[in-house]
Amino acid sequence: MIKEYVFDLASQMGMKITKVSLSGGPESACLDYRLDIASQSHVASTLIHQSEVDSLQNRSCSAFLELKIKATLERLKLQLEP
Repeated sequence: MIKEYVFDLASQMGMKITKVSLSGGPESACLDYRLDIASQSHVASTLIHQSEVDSLQNRSCSAFLELKIKATLERLKLQLEP
């Protein structure tokens, strides 16, 4: 679900991203997830809390999660500029 959400936000911002990955979380004894967003050979990352992942799965994404992902996409966009 998070991958589709990130691809959608990137599309709205006019960006083409190549990969989205989510690692960590309770299955790896971490409280947070690491969200990596890649385009070409560049990657930008942010931390996502379990509650934010849960809210997205319940189709009620928080404005703060959207802001975090958009900020990460903006950092990635800066890396891609010549």
